[in-house]
Amino acid sequence: MKVSIKNLTKKYGEKVALKDVNLEIPEGNFIVILGPSGSGKTTLLRILAGLLYPTEGELFFGENNITQKPANKRNVAMVFQNYPLFPHMTVYENLKFPLESQKEGQIFKRRIYSDEEIQIKVDKTLKTLQIEEHRDKYPSQLSGGEQQRVAIGRELIRDPVIFLFDEPLSNIDARLRYEMRTWIRKLHELLNRTMIYVTHDQSEAMALGDTIVLLNQGKIVQKATPEELYYNPKERFVAEFIGNYPMNFLSFQNIDNTIALNADPKIKLPKQIEKIIVTNDLKEGDIGFRAEFIREFDPDRPVEKNMVILKCLIEDVEKVLEQQILTLNYHDEKLVFVTKTMKEFERKTSIQIIIYAESIYVFDRTGERVN
Repeated sequence: MKVSIKNLTKKYGEKVALKDVNLEIPEGNFIVILGPSGSGKTTLLRILAGLLYPTEGELFFGENNITQKPANKRNVAMVFQNYPLFPHMTVYENLKFPLESQKEGQIFKRRIYSDEEIQIKVDKTLKTLQIEEHRDKYPSQLSGGEQQRVAIGRELIRDPVIFLFDEPLSNIDARLRYEMRTWIRKLHELLNRTMIYVTHDQSEAMALGDTIVLLNQGKIVQKATPEELYYNPKERFVAEFIGNYPMNFLSFQNIDNTIALNADPKIKLPKQIEKIIVTNDLKEGDIGFRAEFIREFDPDRPVEKNMVILKCLIEDVEKVLEQQILTLNYHDEKLVFVTKTMKEFERKTSIQIIIYAESIYVFDRTGERVN
């Protein structure tokens, strides 16, 4: 089912939770809504589910305007981080409960599905979720990942048109999260349904989504593939939020087309970076570069025109498997450098690092990227 969100705003008194959100989600896509706490992502999901109504704007499923339609009329599945399973019911009983609850008729209400139909649907769901061997177990006898599968199965058995996931993997350990991510991707491929997944974990978002919608303070900052968010951020916020390590930033000033880093005015930036600053008439702003793109300077190799060389002090060294994460001090500015070299680094020693021009991002004072 295609989802269209048009000029959506949600207010709580004077507080604006969502502001003028516009989003098109093609049928069958897996969209991840990502953002920090308070960015409005869960509010958006609850509006899609019909648990909240927007202050302004419209919401369409396909060609149908469902803005004011109640939750029980939308045929939407919502999976929460807490598993809403009945502890006194077996897996089989939990799965068949939604079907037994569906009734029709104005006066004499009758069940929509017969016992035989329910049996067929439950068996099919157990097979799809690969939990057939757990059919007679109670939730307390299942692992966190198995409980989450049953919770998803309770929604899946109703044959919903859209799946909504509200941080469903927050309560399970790292290994199970990896396994569940793989399983959810396979489920999407199998069902080919529209899925909208909310998380604050950017590594989870990068692993799952065809497209990521990044929210900040109730607004969509950027909608893009995981690769584009990482390599082509539109704003400083995107560059800081996306990635295993925050992007490094150094401020600059442009006085009469003479550009100087605030940390060290003697440092000359590459010509192509200076040209970007001058062409866009930036009087001040920031250059940014990722920790993974820094290299250690080799004094035996020639200095190239497209590089910046910075002399720093190593404040901390952290080893994570084959990686070393160095915290550097550059004129009282903190920089992070990630390297896979086998070289041993010591605290309180000097190091010269290189940043190449093609790895440098330029941001104006408002945080907008200009190159």
